[in-house]
Amino acid sequence: MAEGMAAPLEQPEGVVDDIDIRRSTLTIEQKRIFLNLRENARGRYLRIAEVTGANRSTIIIPSSGLDQFRGVLDEFIEYANTAQMGQQAMMPMGEFGGKKKKRGKKPGAGENGEGGEGGGDGEEDRRVFVGNLSWSTTWQGLKDHFASCGEVTRADVFTERSGRSRGCGIVEFATPEQAKGAMEAMNNTDLDGRTVFVREDRG
Repeated sequence: MAEGMAAPLEQPEGVVDDIDIRRSTLTIEQKRIFLNLRENARGRYLRIAEVTGANRSTIIIPSSGLDQFRGVLDEFIEYANTAQMGQQAMMPMGEFGGKKKKRGKKPGAGENGEGGEGGGDGEEDRRVFVGNLSWSTTWQGLKDHFASCGEVTRADVFTERSGRSRGCGIVEFATPEQAKGAMEAMNNTDLDGRTVFVREDRG
């Protein structure tokens, strides 16, 4: 062995190295993030390592805490998306995501929402903002969820350019009274496994 090199540690008899089950690598700005789902004699765990230049930090999450970690992560993502949508929620309908849509018309294939013969003054009073949506919730599911509150003239789930849901959307009703009733009746209700919150659309 070369002088100055430490001898490798002896592996105790009967001890098996941790086994990689799945791994993935993300590159975000100047950071590299390594995710490893691993298993050893004590069970499975998720190992997350962040590397920035010569610096490296690691966290370990046991399998028993993965669901809790996922829930908290979803909440943080939802909060970030909702904060980002704060400015966009003040835009006129049709300017979300930088893409304009004509009001009062049903979007073509691949677009969210259902249009009606709407438009005109007081439109904001007839809309509610819905947050903490499941990634799987569609505009149709959103519309159906609020159908009991009145006539839904439009429902939209906000999406990224990739098509992935941002976890929030809007529902527009035929009258301001129906929108107000929806905020009272549908806040903190379950939709696709998530407890959604409903507030006025501040557009």
